[in-house]
Amino acid sequence: MPEAEWAIVNVAWWLTLWVILEYFWIGGETLIILSAMLLLDRIFWVVDAFMQWTLESKLMVRGLIKKLTRWCFPFIVIGVLRWAGFDSTELITTAMLSILIVAEGYSVIGHIYSINYKQALPEIDCLKMLFERIAKLFRWKVEDTLKEEKEEKKSD
Repeated sequence: MPEAEWAIVNVAWWLTLWVILEYFWIGGETLIILSAMLLLDRIFWVVDAFMQWTLESKLMVRGLIKKLTRWCFPFIVIGVLRWAGFDSTELITTAMLSILIVAEGYSVIGHIYSINYKQALPEIDCLKMLFERIAKLFRWKVEDTLKEEKEEKKSD
């Protein structure tokens, strides 16, 4: 590929990524931090499992899929909320990404602790809490929309 063509393709990919991140109100730095935490968690999980002789390919694949879904989760939630008519999802985006980053950071620290002391830190399931809060938000929006539709039909 000629150098000029390579530069155009490279700029097009970065521009596309920038537009996507702007649409979802996700800052590049935040996405890099979340991605780094997910990657570090995976690396330290493998090291921890190897040192405890519990490393299995099935668990590795399952863990990789979990990390991929955690990375995609903010894009899905924000996309749905924006499509559903939420005026501003910037606060929700910031809170959700912050919780994901802290949860992954805690997991990384937990693996490092386990590697050094051969025991696990107590589990804090921030992700479950986040899923439950997002589900309540979705339920509220659906119920609110259905209520508005019923009121519109009554007034017709």
